[in-house]
Amino acid sequence: MKTIFSSISIFAYLLLFAFTSKAQMAFVLPSPTGANDLITLYIDVNQTTYGLKSILLAEPQEIDNVYIWTWNPSGPTVGNGEWGNSNDSMKLHHEGGLLFSIQLVPTAFYGVDGPTFFANGISCLAKLKNGNAHEDLGFGEAKTEDISIAIIPKLCDELYCMFPQQGKQEDFLSITYDNNQETNVNLQNLGADEVYLYLRAVTDIFNGGPEYATQTNSSSTPALKMRAVPGLPGFYRLTIIPEEFFAGLTTQEILKLRFVVVKPGFTHPPQAVPYEEYVFSDCAE
Repeated sequence: MKTIFSSISIFAYLLLFAFTSKAQMAFVLPSPTGANDLITLYIDVNQTTYGLKSILLAEPQEIDNVYIWTWNPSGPTVGNGEWGNSNDSMKLHHEGGLLFSIQLVPTAFYGVDGPTFFANGISCLAKLKNGNAHEDLGFGEAKTEDISIAIIPKLCDELYCMFPQQGKQEDFLSITYDNNQETNVNLQNLGADEVYLYLRAVTDIFNGGPEYATQTNSSSTPALKMRAVPGLPGFYRLTIIPEEFFAGLTTQEILKLRFVVVKPGFTHPPQAVPYEEYVFSDCAE
């Protein structure tokens, strides 16, 4: 289970920012952040200026009635609910003072892949379950201003890593494979001459696109051989410019790449290929 920061660490973090020139309205921990890790998003309403702060100070009984409303990198998979009636799943935990938090796994919470999460960051606000104006107090809508949180990605520690996290089809793309994390017994403990990438371009989200070589032929195609990464036993890498790599196979725009490691004498079942995907930043499904 991923490390969850203690309340002491949280308030130590806030104390540090109290001595800086510009405190943060929201932040995530841990940072750098893993897209598939359990993280905690904090919103410090005390640093905001819109209606919610004034309402909570005037009506402390509302302190356990604060919710997150978020729309970027996507709307949450469970939905925000209605502005006048937030989804109960979006309720924030009161940490103390006017600090609130919610725990989430970014890719699952937003239903996006890692590159999309890192490229867009998080846009959100805090509100009461009913975010409409408290006209009796004259504070306006029961919400904070819109908040944007830039995400610093941690170094990739997954089976496949792509760099850059977000790129275009005409950019260099490096795919790194960590055989140390391989769970398929047929692909464990591979030697330096056994690691090949079965690679195909997606030019049509309904009909797919061309494969560079069949699975069987991929493991005898020199251009698809992954090279050992110096100083990192078990790591292998292939670097290409996708647009040029597939130039002889398609003239269409490449929307994304699908890929998986194969070795001589082993291919994945045709109807159950465990593809990884890389979506290009200038394309949309």
